Order: sequence, then C-alpha cells, then structure tokens
Amino acid sequence: MFSNSTVPASTALRNPRRRQRTGSDDSVAVRQLPKRLKRSGLTTETFQPLNHSANGHLHNHESSPTANGYIRDPESQSPAGGENTSLAIRNRSNRKPERERRSNRGDGSIELTKNDTYAVNRLATTPVQFQEQGNTGKWHGSLAPGLGHAVATTHTHAFIWRYKQASKAMASSKPIVVQLLHVANSADDPLPLGVLVPSSPEPGLLIIMPVSGKVSYWDSLSSAASVDRGRQRQQTIQGTVAGLAAGEHINEITEAEPQGFLLTCTSGKIVHLTVADLQGKASIHTQILRNSSAEVGGIFGSLRNVFGGGGWLRDVVAVKAGNLLHKAQRECVVGTTKGLLQVWDMNWNGSHSLKYEVDAKLQLLQSVQDTGTFASNSENQLLTVLDLAFLPAVVTGQEVTSSTSSSATRLLVLAVMSGANTTRYNLHVVNITRGEINVPVVHPITCYRSPLATGTSPKPQLLVPDPGQIAFVVFETSVVLVSLEEIEESPDSQLQNEARRVPDPFQDVLDLRKDKGYAIVGCAADTIGKEHRGSACTIMIRGYGVIRVSVASVEEGRTSAERTALTAETKLEQAVFYGSQQSLLDMSGRPEIQFASEDVRDAALRISRSITSSSSKHLSTAGPSMEQHLQKRATALAELIKHLRKHCHPLDHVTRWKLLWEAEKMAAARAIWRLYNDAVSHTHEGEKILLYELVECISENDKTENRPEHHETDHVRHWLIKDVWRLEFVIPWAFKALDTLHRWSIEDGQPMSSAYRGGLISQAYDLQLMALGTAYSFRQNNASLYGFNEDAMSEGLLQRDSQEYHGIPQPWTSSNIVCEAVQTLAEYFQTFASDLSPNSSDEEGAGPPQELLQKIAEKNSRLIDTICKTHIERFRFLQASDQVRNRKLGQELENHLSDPRKALLKGLADMGQLVAAVELGEKYRDMDALAEVLESEIQVAQEELSDLVKAGDNLEEVRAKIATCEAFVDEYFDKYGTAWANAYFSRYVAQDRIWNLLTHGRKRHRHLTAFLRSHPECTSFSWINEVSVEGNYAAAADGLKSMQKQTDTLWAKQIQLSISKLATMAAVSVQQKEADDVKPFFHTTDSGLEVLSFQEQLHDYLKPTLGKALNDTPAKIEVVMEQYGKRFVKGKPALRGAMKLHVARLVEEKVLGAEDLADMITFMDEDGLDPDSDFAIRRFMVALQVVRLHADSTGDVASKELLEKIIWRRCIIQDDWPRINRTELKDEKQVEEEAEATALFKTLREGYKSGFWEHNPPPNPSTLRGVGTTVPSLRTSSRYSEATDNALSVIAQDLEIEDAALRACIEQGRLGEWWKGIVDAAQSSVRNEADRNGEEESKRAEGEQMSREKKAGDDGAAWKLDGMEKKKAAGGRWRLETDEEGDVIME
Repeated sequence: MFSNSTVPASTALRNPRRRQRTGSDDSVAVRQLPKRLKRSGLTTETFQPLNHSANGHLHNHESSPTANGYIRDPESQSPAGGENTSLAIRNRSNRKPERERRSNRGDGSIELTKNDTYAVNRLATTPVQFQEQGNTGKWHGSLAPGLGHAVATTHTHAFIWRYKQASKAMASSKPIVVQLLHVANSADDPLPLGVLVPSSPEPGLLIIMPVSGKVSYWDSLSSAASVDRGRQRQQTIQGTVAGLAAGEHINEITEAEPQGFLLTCTSGKIVHLTVADLQGKASIHTQILRNSSAEVGGIFGSLRNVFGGGGWLRDVVAVKAGNLLHKAQRECVVGTTKGLLQVWDMNWNGSHSLKYEVDAKLQLLQSVQDTGTFASNSENQLLTVLDLAFLPAVVTGQEVTSSTSSSATRLLVLAVMSGANTTRYNLHVVNITRGEINVPVVHPITCYRSPLATGTSPKPQLLVPDPGQIAFVVFETSVVLVSLEEIEESPDSQLQNEARRVPDPFQDVLDLRKDKGYAIVGCAADTIGKEHRGSACTIMIRGYGVIRVSVASVEEGRTSAERTALTAETKLEQAVFYGSQQSLLDMSGRPEIQFASEDVRDAALRISRSITSSSSKHLSTAGPSMEQHLQKRATALAELIKHLRKHCHPLDHVTRWKLLWEAEKMAAARAIWRLYNDAVSHTHEGEKILLYELVECISENDKTENRPEHHETDHVRHWLIKDVWRLEFVIPWAFKALDTLHRWSIEDGQPMSSAYRGGLISQAYDLQLMALGTAYSFRQNNASLYGFNEDAMSEGLLQRDSQEYHGIPQPWTSSNIVCEAVQTLAEYFQTFASDLSPNSSDEEGAGPPQELLQKIAEKNSRLIDTICKTHIERFRFLQASDQVRNRKLGQELENHLSDPRKALLKGLADMGQLVAAVELGEKYRDMDALAEVLESEIQVAQEELSDLVKAGDNLEEVRAKIATCEAFVDEYFDKYGTAWANAYFSRYVAQDRIWNLLTHGRKRHRHLTAFLRSHPECTSFSWINEVSVEGNYAAAADGLKSMQKQTDTLWAKQIQLSISKLATMAAVSVQQKEADDVKPFFHTTDSGLEVLSFQEQLHDYLKPTLGKALNDTPAKIEVVMEQYGKRFVKGKPALRGAMKLHVARLVEEKVLGAEDLADMITFMDEDGLDPDSDFAIRRFMVALQVVRLHADSTGDVASKELLEKIIWRRCIIQDDWPRINRTELKDEKQVEEEAEATALFKTLREGYKSGFWEHNPPPNPSTLRGVGTTVPSLRTSSRYSEATDNALSVIAQDLEIEDAALRACIEQGRLGEWWKGIVDAAQSSVRNEADRNGEEESKRAEGEQMSREKKAGDDGAAWKLDGMEKKKAAGGRWRLETDEEGDVIME
C-alpha cells in the first residue's frame, strides 16, 4: 500500500526484480496504436511524476514530500537509500526542461492584480470552453499542482489539460476529453470525482461515481482518452467502494499517497482506496478506517459496526494526510465540525490505527475568548470547525509558533464563531502532543465576516502552502489571505505596542464579481519556484478559468513587520490599475476593510501624484507610444476618482479639487503632446519647436532633469513622463522661451525674421491655449464626476461666492504667474502686430505673411478669453477667502480687470477682429469695453471716411463698417438696456463731449434721460435735457436743487440756484408743481443766493489784495493773511488755521459755508481794512445777516445764537474801549467821533437803518461773557457735533482770549455804561440821516415837477396842480401818484 522508501512509486514500478514491460505493452506507446485511433499528443517528456502528498496535494518526486504538498530544497534532503538515489534522479537532467525554464521568464499569463504582498494571474492555458463566462453548467474541478494538470468532470465526461505552461506563445491548451464509463442515474446526483494519479511516464486518471461507488482507473491518460470504447474499457481497472449504505455517497477524495486515497462519505465513513497492490500492479482495493478499540467480536459486534458506524464520525468536515513519519508510515487527521480531532497512523501494508482522539472545542472556544472577539458569557455563540491543514514542519523565516517536538502534530484549524447577527472566522494553531492539545496562537480573520452560505454551496477550504507564512481560505466566491507571521519582539515593537501603533498582520480578500456568475470549483496549494520561494494558491473558477495567487515570502534581511496590515493606498492602487482591466475580481472593497478618512485622502493624493509623475510602480516610463502612455495615466486618474466616489468615504471638497487639478493637468499634457507631435511632423529642418526649447529653459527646480548616464535624451518626453504634475510652469515659459530666443538671436547678431518670430508666437499661443483651454474644458465636463455641481460652474469657473472656494488652495489655472503670463503674451503679440504694416519687411526678407498674422489674431481672441477666465477665477477665489487682506485684494483685481480687458479688446478690434472683440465683450458683459471698441471704430472710420471723401475714393466699405458698429450700438440699447446706456453715455461724459451727448442722444432720449437722472454728476447739464427734450421743468428744478450739495464753485452755485428757481417757477406755471409747495424752496434759494452775494462782495473786496501776488494760490493766501490776519488771530492757532483755510477757498473761488463766511468776515483785522469802504462799515452787520439767513433755511437756532454772540463779541473787541473811555482833555466832538468810529457803533447804526434789530435786537455786552469758552458750550452747535474734545478744547482756548478782551472792555472801558449812549447815538444818527435824505428827495422831486410842467407848457399840455398839497412821507420820503383825472400828485 505504501512504498518502503522515500523514492516515488513511479520509481518503484521500475523495480529490477520485476519483469519489465516491452514496448508493445506500453500503454503510452502512441506510435504502436492503430491509426484509426486518436490519441493525445502526450509523450514521456510531457509529465514529471510526483511523489507523496500532504493535505491531499501531490508533489514532484524530485524530493521528499512535506506537509501541505510542498517540496524542500533537494540539497537539504538525505536520500533514503543508496540504491534508490540514482533511480530518483535518473530521469532528471541538470537543466530544467525548456518549458519550465521559460515559465520563470513568463508563461503568457495575464496579471489581474498585484501589490507588494501578492499577485493574481490568469493562466493562459485554460481551454476556451472553460473560460467562457456563459459556461456556468455543473462541473467539478480538481488541480494537481505537482503534475501541472487540471481535471474537470461533468456527469458524462472528464476534461484534462496542462495548466502550467512554460511557453509565452502557448495559447489555451486543447484538453484531453475522456468519456466516462459509468453515468449517473440522475442529473441531480453529485458530480463524479476525478483525480490524477502520479505514474510514469504519464499520469493516470481515477474516476469515482459518488452515489454508486463505482471506480474507474486508467494508468495513463492515453488509455483514458481512447475513442475506442472497447479499448478504453479494456485498459480500465474497475472496482467499487463497498459498504455504501442507501442514501450515502462519497463527497470528497483526499490524496494520501501517490496511489492511495482517502474517501469521505456523507455518513462520516472514511474509506482508504488504493490503485496498486503491494507489488505495484494496478488494482482497486478499498478498506474502511475503523477504530480497533471500538470493534466487538461476534455477529453482534459485526451488526453494531454495520448499523452503528463502528466509530465513524457523522459530521466529518476535513480529512487531511500529513507527512511521512517513517519510511512506511503516514499520519492522517480527521476533523469534525464540533472540534473532535482524530489522528490516524496508516502503514504501507494497509494497517491503520487511531493514534489520538481529542476534543478541541473547549480549547478553541477559550482561545477565541482570549482574543476578546466574543464575550465569554454569551449563550448564543456557536463554534464550528470548517477545515484544517497541516502546518509545515520547518518554516523559513519567523516561526508561527514555538517549536514543538518531532512527535507533535501541528495543525491550523479554520473555525467560525457565529452569534445572533455576527460571524467571526479564526485560524487556530493547534498542537497535539501525546494526546494533549494546545492552542498557542489564534489568528482572527478581520477582513471577512460574511455568513456561511447555506444549501449545496461548497464548504470553505484551508490551504497552507510552504513555507507556511500565508494561509489561503477559499470560499465559493472569495479567497482570504491571512499572514501567519508574528511581529518579533524588539525595542521598537515594544514602544509601538505601548503607543498602540503595532501594525496588524497582513490580511486581504479577493472577491469574485457577483454579477458574472463566477464560482470557485477547485483549488490547490502551490509554491513559487526554488529560486524565488513563496506561497501560491491555484484556483479553478467556473466561467473564467484558472488563476494563481502568488505570495512572495519575506525576503532575508527583512522583518515580518515590513509586511503588515493592508493599507488604503494598496487597495486604491489595485482598484485603479486593475479594476477596469479585468472582469473577475470585485475591487469595490468589503465593509470589513475600512480605513480612516484621512488615510484614504492621503493615499488618494499620493496615488494621484504618483500617476502624474510616473513614479508609480504600476506605470512604465518608456515605450514606443507616448499617446498610449498618457492615455493610461489619464484612465488611471479617472478610475481613482470613480472608485473613491463609489466605494469610499465621502471626500472633502479640498481633496476632490486637488484630484481634479491633477486630472486636468494630465488632460492638458495629452493635448500638448498631440500639438508637439504634429509640430515635429510638419517642421522643416533648422526650424525650432518652441516646446522643445521651452523644456530645456525651465529651471532645474521646476522639472526633473534628464539622466544622460541612463541615456535619457528626449527632453519633451521625459518632461511629459515626470513633470505633468507641475505643468503650470509651461504657461509662463511659453513667453519666456519666446523672448529668450529672440534676445539670443539679437545678441548673436542674427536677429530672427518677423515671419519666423511670428511662427514662434503662434506656437506659444497654441501651448497656452491647449494647456488652459483643455484644463477648463476638462473641469467643466468632469465636474459631476468629482462631486461638484456642474450647474454652479460655467466653462470651468465656479460662480461668484460659491462655497467650493472656501479652504482650497489657489487653483493652478489662476495662479499669479499664469495670469501674468497669458496677459503678457497677448499684449506682446498685439504690440508685435501693431509695429507691422501690411508692407513691412526686415533685413531677412518680407514680414510675416498676412495669413499668419490673421491666424494669430484669431488665436488672440481665444487667448483673451482665457485671460478673462484666469483673472475672474483669481479674484473670485480671493473674494471667498476668510482673510480680509485677500478679500480686499480680490476686489481690487476685479475693479482693475476692466482696464486691461478693454485695452486687449480694442487691440483685437484694431487687428481686424471687430466681431471677435464684440463677442468677447458681450460674453463678459463688459459694457465699457464694448463702448470703447465700437465708438473708437466709429471715430476712426469717420476720420477715414473724411479722408476718402477728399481723395474721392470708394466709400462703401468704410460706410458699411460704420453701419455695422452703429447697428451694434442700437442693438445693445434693446439687449442690455441701462447697463449699456450707462457705459455708452459715460464715455461721452468722460471725453467732455456734452454737446454730442445731448444732440446725438435725442434719438435714444428714453435711455439718455434715465442715464442723466441716475448720475448726479451730470446734473449740471441734465436739466437742459429735461427742459429741451422732456419738457419736465420739475425734474430740472429738482436736479439743480440736488446738485447744489455737489457744486463747490461760487459762480456755478449762483447760476445753479438761479436756474433752479427759474425752473421751479416754470414748473409751477405749467402745473408740474404746486405754488404752496415751492414757497419754502424759494425762501431757501433766496437765502442761499443772498449768502453767496455776500461772499462775492468779500471776494471783490479782496481782489486788489490778491492782485499783489503772483498767480499762485499759496502766495495769494500769504498776502491775504499778511494784511488781514496779523492781529486778531494772532496767538489763536485754531482760529488762525481756520482763517487760512477760508482764505484758500476764497482764493480758489470755492463756496464757503455760511458759518465759515461769518467767521472769515469777523477774523479780518480792522486796521487792514479801508475804514471808508462799505464792506468795512457793514462787515459785522453782514456776518449777522449771513447767520440769520442760514438759520432760517436750516432751523438751527442753537448754532445761530452761539455764533451771533461770538460775532457781537468780536465786533466789540475790534476797538480799544479803555482808550475811548479816557475822555479827559477831549472835547465833545472828539469823543463823539471816537465813539462813532467804532465797529460797534457802525454795526448798530446799520441795523437800525435796515430795520434788522426789529427781530434781532442787539445783546447787552454783559450777556456775551463766557460764550464758547468751554467744550460743552461749543457742543450746543451742530457745527461742532462731530469734532473731537481735543479739537474743541483748542477752539475754546482761542475764544477764551476773545472773552478776556471783552472783559477788559467792560471793566476798564466801562462798556456797560457806554452801551445805552452808543445805542441812542446810533438811533439818532439814523433818524438824522433819514431827515436829510427826505429833504433832499423833496427838493429833487420839486425840481423834477417844475421841469415837467415847463415841458408840458411848451408842449401845450395842461397840467393841473389844484388839489395838490405837499405831504411829507414817513421817513422823509415822498410818493408820487396820479389822480382820477390823470394829474400827478405828490405826497
């Protein structure tokens, strides 16, 4: 049953003591078969027979087997016997077969996914019919990694093919088809079980019918594949598994040795089946494993074994064959779902015994509870064993557990802990030593928690390939990878443990796509070649084919910590670079594998940058097609955002913006490459390509330098591969390179021609337009993909005040260097074009062709559009900033954008692109620019038309141009309304073309009137439009009235008041205003005109003085201050400063406020005035009148009272009353003359003469004491309401000086006693003057009467003087009247 040495059974078959078969008896001698029979193309060189297996997987016979079916290094194996050593290596050469060697270099497989830990490849040798997605029929799969073959069975056939193929060019293998000898009774019966048997020179095939137990064995595939049914049956060894009860069937077959198998029945029965006898002759033999200790002799014992099972386990879940313990002894383990484990010793002679039977359930439960996964007191927890596997006896690298004795059975048990709504899978390391069980290590599976499938779904399978660092748990649609390595203890790991930063062991899940109907139907553990040792798992998938999951072992010199928990970056990379390239694996992720939002964000940004810089290990940096390279990177960026949006936590808008900007740059790079590729294709020898020169010019800090030692010579391709992420540097360098080349050509004494320079300008335009235009288009078209509202975005620009601006960095498309670069290039070309005339040329020949200039001019319009976008995006971004400084800067940029845009659009129109300029103006609703462009074009055309008229040339083209512009103007009044009218008419006002505005605007009077009414600065002439066009006198009056506050010139103010009054009177006359309503206005206007007349009188009085100075305002101010501001304001800084300001306004003929005018009049020194002038006599009276008029119009009584008292005080202190009071040695006349010469007397006399004191009686000097000498007293006046206390305190100090002078006049000059006499004298003087004036008027009237009478007598007129009597009119005035008869009478 077992061979007696470690030499494979295939070599045992060649025992020299046995009769050797002849060639005619060789079942694989294809050349001796009848020609009518078709045989497989298999030869003796195709297969390499394998030796024993562990966990049910076959091994190559080159070395002794180990657990889980993997071989060790041949040099580390000791030969079992000298006589067999030569036989074991007889069929081996020092060289690998060609196909195996080539498989190391590549076997034509397709890479489905890969990361630093594992790789998944689709094997290219799967037959086509098994790769078809629609092939979802029932079939069972079995893999033999050692043989490199796969078996697929249906109810009627078996298909065998070699899935390990060395040739890269090998297509899908054509399978060997074997028609089964036995057919199931029903389609619902379990599928036949098929397995390959190691044999020489080719494998044999074993088929078992699960229900009937019938066995078919062919010792070679050639025999099994015979199309001759008779010959096929003849070469078949048949048998039956005895002892199957009704309803019982075989559900699993486990390889226990090269020609021995363990069959697991649904009843729990284990059957040992061999396909050769002890002499190596093919035969079928079965034997049920029985526990000898449970056997009972006699007929009753036999019946008990039949009906009771004889120690069989009803819930067997796993049967695994372990390593060879001795030459003729193998260990097998049987496990149940409840945790019962049986360890069997099986001998080559067919004997077997139950070595240990242990119940591991309690230890497994305890180990789970120790992990804290489930609460220890939970009553609804159920532990179920799902599978088990032998652990390798020797593990390279870090040990999974501490070493055990050689007699220990080391297992890895897959168990599930199920709760009410929870499922937790664990891998338990179980050591069984002399019947004692120990569970030292538990590996919780945290990445997969899906509940077990119910029904007929296959159970999970546990695979532990050599060297035992990785375990594979294979479910029906998922494969779980679990690292069995432990982090070795070190000072660093201890610190990490204390900081809770110890990395978790590596785990990951490979999920099949559920929408494709894929299902795993077979799997087997495998290893990677000897030179690159590692673990692998080969999986057969229904509807897809065969794949291999390869895990590289931890390299020597590295720690197990370096392969730790799965990272967000790894999963994202797999989804990005492999998600869309294959249809098998579901890259959407599992809910159990979650990463922190910050980790996902950082990983996404790193991956995006690795794509744009080609630093990702998944990208190549060399290849024949740059277009394909860029396309692959662009696709990767698209896949990144799709995966993030669909399967990850919502990203913050800042991260989404950064990802979008990277994708924009990639799209722009593709456009630039196509532009460059086209330029290379059409450039003649000696001509420069701007992009090539540009890349060389870029600073080394802004690009990745070529490495000549690595033969990197193509600057442009290298830049596109490495530096797309900083593509924004191309924008400024497009102009810098152009300017540099031009400057170098001048320095070299060979300045480039205008045509050549124009061509470079065109290339620079193309670069900037391609980069920015593509970026904005990509942004607009992909806004929704990146989670932005595309309705809130127009042409790639966010709307104003969008919340998306908050917190993001400055967009690269609107950085300061980009904005300046595009504007500089546009201005550069416009300057270049304006310097060229149609007939211009240079030393090298003719200037640039007109078609080139036209082409660049057309591009200029697109570049101006781009300029507007970049600037708008920049100031909107700044305006959304949280910093006041940035918001202010953004507003300034917006305000200043109109000026360069206006200039650029005008330059565009000057280049013959009027329509393009107008379209851009319309697009950005820049009414000022449109008005500038159209009016400029009209003016230039009209001048050109005038010249053509003089020359007698054709005028139609120019007239058509004018008509076109005027059509635009008329259209815009209807299209844009007020916005256009304001811009259009404002240009007339700015150019002082008022008459043209009022005349040409009449045909658009509705818009003109609205414009004039909404612009107060136009009120000075808008009343003309109101009167002459609208006939609205009321509006004219109101406009003039409102303008009074804005007018600052004396004469203009007088005119405005007068015209305003006249317009109001006209409005009343046409009933546009009510007479009663305008009375207050008339009163106010009259008061204002009177106050202005007083200022005019003051100005006229000062004219002689002003004439002494040059035509210089400061000089005139000094002259006035020198003559009139030396005494009274001396020592009074506040009053002197105020007087100087008032003088300045008088010199400039600016309007003074009423209170300021009163101050100015009273500040002037008395001795500087002409004492006989009317102004000198009446100035204080005028000041009081000004104050009264102002108070009447404003109603400010408090200010009036305060200022009137100050004026009276200044009037009094103008004279030296203590000197006047000294009357000794003065006659009466002298005293009267001194008193009448005072300002007080003159003011009182003027008041009585005009009747002013009837409503404003002069105050007693004693009531003027202390007026305005404190801050509170000054606060009573609205004039000082907004002044600070410090300013008012200075004014109060100056007024205190005035008050001290008044006090001296009262106390030393006895002004209180003089007051009554001065008042009486003033009244008497007025009466006397009235009498004199009356007498003079009476004499004058009498003389005029006598003259008229004489004239009447001379003319024959009869005048009658009867009835006349002379009557003296009041005040000495006479009144002339006509009586009833027409005679003149005098009263």
